Amino acid sequence: MKIVQFGLRYSPNVGDGIISDCLAHACRNLHPGCEVSTVDLSGRRDFGQQTMRNRDLALRVLRTLPRMVRQRIVTGRLNAMLDRVEPDWMAAADGADLAILGGGQIFSDADLNFCVKIARAAGVLHCKQVPVVIHAAGVSRNWSARGSALFHEVFRTNLRAVGLRDEPSVSAWRDQVHNEPPAPLVTRDPGLLAAGCYGRAQSSTGRVGLCVTTPEILTYHADSAVAGVTANGIGFFADVTNALIQKGERVTLFCNGAHEDRAALHQLAARPEIAAHIASGSVVVAPAPLTPADLAAIISGCRAIIAHRLHACIVAYAYEIPIVGLGWDRKVSSFFASVQSDRFFVGSPDASADVVADLAQEAVQSGINPIQHAKAVDETLRAVAGALAVVS
Repeated sequence: MKIVQFGLRYSPNVGDGIISDCLAHACRNLHPGCEVSTVDLSGRRDFGQQTMRNRDLALRVLRTLPRMVRQRIVTGRLNAMLDRVEPDWMAAADGADLAILGGGQIFSDADLNFCVKIARAAGVLHCKQVPVVIHAAGVSRNWSARGSALFHEVFRTNLRAVGLRDEPSVSAWRDQVHNEPPAPLVTRDPGLLAAGCYGRAQSSTGRVGLCVTTPEILTYHADSAVAGVTANGIGFFADVTNALIQKGERVTLFCNGAHEDRAALHQLAARPEIAAHIASGSVVVAPAPLTPADLAAIISGCRAIIAHRLHACIVAYAYEIPIVGLGWDRKVSSFFASVQSDRFFVGSPDASADVVADLAQEAVQSGINPIQHAKAVDETLRAVAGALAVVS
């Protein structure tokens, strides 16, 4: 079987690459000998490749413009880039038995970004007449009329199944595609297979991992309140670090690899109080991950994880490491609800550092329910098997 996967394999936010890695890992385990190739929807061909320089500045400028202007700018830039890579996409899809589109929050209309990418991918798959499944994708309730028209291009393909990663995504899909078949099902995020995909950490650091995400990115893409950083910005992460240390914890500061998050992590580490903790050994700053495996290694060495980033939480859960989730997007709260860990989700924009630190210690004491964990992993594997079965 030849499978081509359209996703975000080489995103600098390597949490997206974890989805691709784990999905390919599951496909090969379920169908030994199958060939899995990957197409990056952003046109990247390797890790570390930049498709937009000064992205943080560009996003700040875009936010000041009317929506129609933003859409025109984004569409023009994207189509010019996709024109260059589409021949590679055609070659990857040639002779494929199945195309898997997903996962990640790709059915989201942020100035037509993913709308354009998915429409172009759908055009390739329609041309090559490849059976298609959408798998473990997230859906936002933010589709513009133009964005909806572009997303509807997937229905021109030989679309066999639609798998979405949580119930809010299923509801948003139904409301925005107007009952177009096939009916959507919940298919868990492949990142839950990270422990099997990357293997166990060699040793535990015994530290609490705090994932640093730039507040500008959180607020730009947020569809709910942004926990903690709304009032205090990057200072929130300093406050949480201090609170953890006061409670006797040692801390690892890390990020998911996105360029803006690397800058935020560097800015945080330069603050005098954090620099003092680094000098004393109470805090270490993990090198920015270059690959998904790098991120898995950082997370799997911690005794607990605190993060806004969904895949920092998912990977930690995959390794049975206690997690505290910080709100900014419904996908985070949905994941915590799906594994019965609502108690350890913080959604308030006024969340205090002490509350977050206390929850981290409580999460460590509670641990991960092994029965719920095994159920989540089994559901993830069954969902991949179901996706592959459409061409059996």
